[in-house]
Amino acid sequence: MENQIKERDIMVLGEYTGINPNQDFYIADKSLMLFYQLYDLAPYAYGIPYFPISLFMIFKI
Repeated sequence: MENQIKERDIMVLGEYTGINPNQDFYIADKSLMLFYQLYDLAPYAYGIPYFPISLFMIFKI
């Protein structure tokens, strides 16, 4: 996720500490979508930040 934050030039509020044990997520198509609530990661102007992770990468199918 740190790579996606840098690639998408997302300004974070504080230091990024990684994925939390109670991280919000949903599954869409063939991706696990991790998302953060407003102000949990970034300012309001960025909306609700989400990060897709391919299920193929997780399960190595």
